Amino acid sequence: MGKLDEDPTLKHSRRVMIGLAGVAVSTAMTSVHAQFGGRQRLRGESPMGGTGRGDQNPRAANPALADPIVAIERELPSLRTDLKLTTEQSALFDSFEREVRDAADAGRLRPRHLSALRTDDGSSVAATKVFNTIADDDAQRAEATRHALETLQALVATLTPEQQRQFDRRIIQSLREPLGSS
Repeated sequence: MGKLDEDPTLKHSRRVMIGLAGVAVSTAMTSVHAQFGGRQRLRGESPMGGTGRGDQNPRAANPALADPIVAIERELPSLRTDLKLTTEQSALFDSFEREVRDAADAGRLRPRHLSALRTDDGSSVAATKVFNTIADDDAQRAEATRHALETLQALVATLTPEQQRQFDRRIIQSLREPLGSS
């Protein structure tokens, strides 16, 4: 058997076979990772990621699609350029952009707050604090969005019909095809 191990042809063949086996395993693992999204399935969840009840996997949702204000926020810088705004329109657009950013920032607070609450073992955070935090975050988001709407109405009143059509089209496009989602 010692002479066979020394044969260069057999050594080369073994190396090739081991290499091919490694590539096959790597390819299979990539396929498995892609199918399961790199996470363990939960009890009762099908291999395709659902629970078998037609539920959508909330983790798979694109954050921009989950938050339309963020999608709009990302669209505004290029929209500003494309609208070719006048000085008066630019001032209103600046205000609108700030209000949208404030609303998006208010929306970003909730996950941070909930993340901080999740680390508690239940001994120091009362249920009322959890609900107060959620309610406060929602109220801040609603108020910021309301301010953005008021500023938007003032801005739209100054736009030409062509600018309004482009503005409307791009806002809808930002929801359908959000920037930074690919």
